[in-house]
Amino acid sequence: MKIRTLIKIALLVTGSLCVLSTILQEESLEFYVKPMTVPLFFMLYWFNVKKVDVLFLLILGLCFLGDIFLLTQLENGFVYVLLSYASCYSILFYYLYLDYKPSNYTNQEIVFLSLFFVGWTAVVYEIYDLTYENMGDVKPYGIVYMLLLYFLLLGSVFRYVNTRSHKSLWFLIAVVNFVICDTCYALDMFYISMLEFKIISAIYQLLAVYFLVKYTIASPLPQKLKEH
Repeated sequence: MKIRTLIKIALLVTGSLCVLSTILQEESLEFYVKPMTVPLFFMLYWFNVKKVDVLFLLILGLCFLGDIFLLTQLENGFVYVLLSYASCYSILFYYLYLDYKPSNYTNQEIVFLSLFFVGWTAVVYEIYDLTYENMGDVKPYGIVYMLLLYFLLLGSVFRYVNTRSHKSLWFLIAVVNFVICDTCYALDMFYISMLEFKIISAIYQLLAVYFLVKYTIASPLPQKLKEH
């Protein structure tokens, strides 16, 4: 059996256990299993690339630190979690810039992007409205964090529509998963505590990092030529 297959099986097992620990609310199981996921994602990345991207390793490291801060329940640990993932998202803007190509949108694409911009702005405002009152001392961090995700998803959608490459698609899917994960986490923590939010957040956090790995090893070639 190939090493890549073994890593994927190990990821499936640990990921399933992470989700199960959330469902059963077994914090002790999560404490031992969840820190194993990011190292496995690193191994999956390592065995699929010829040259390691140090900046991407930093992203994985920040994701790992975010998990550790969350699990260890340190004093002001939630602020450290926000800072870890905010730093991760800030670095992802660099990859948006790195893959930038001059805009070349059709009229239909401009209409779609305009509608998406309006819809996404409305969604973010609604999330802000639901959570703002209960943020307490972390309001400044929460607002900055929300703005980072807001602009990151906008940039990801605009880039994918412009390039239509497998690479930009995986990046977009990763960002969408981060958005879903963090939205559910914020709603659970600052709006109404629900097990369903915790489960969705746990699932999409794992998927987000997985699709980031897919992004780093994907081809930059377009999926198909645009029709003009």
